[in-house]
Amino acid sequence: MAKIGKLTIQLLISSEEEEKELLKKIAQLGYKYAIGRAGTMDSKAVIAAIEITAKREGIIINSSTYREEHALYHTTLNALRGLCRGEIGIGSLLRTVGVKFVILRGPMDTDNIGKDPGEWISVGIYGMIGAPIKGFEHEAIGLEINDI
Repeated sequence: MAKIGKLTIQLLISSEEEEKELLKKIAQLGYKYAIGRAGTMDSKAVIAAIEITAKREGIIINSSTYREEHALYHTTLNALRGLCRGEIGIGSLLRTVGVKFVILRGPMDTDNIGKDPGEWISVGIYGMIGAPIKGFEHEAIGLEINDI
């Protein structure tokens, strides 16, 4: 059994060697995936990096379909809220951010394939966030899952 959120978190925190094995499993389970990194003080840049990566890697199949774009945008915003522990402004975070992000698209739960209505999208963001002073950063993680 595999769940989209658990797989997202496992990919976020995995080593390079573990990531390779997880990606094989994820592909076999029928998920589409994308992994990227962002380093910035601007929340718009994190959102843009995730959206661009999702389109480039085929997570968003038909960008003319508003439903897919909308699901990705709100999933990304909520994952970023989790990372920042609350409401975010669209603009400067006033914090340095160096993160890895993972986007998965597929079933919510592989035990329910055929029973689960539609596809789901998951965005996870993990990394360091802190004041723009070296040594004042700490780990943080944000995860959100939505239906498409």
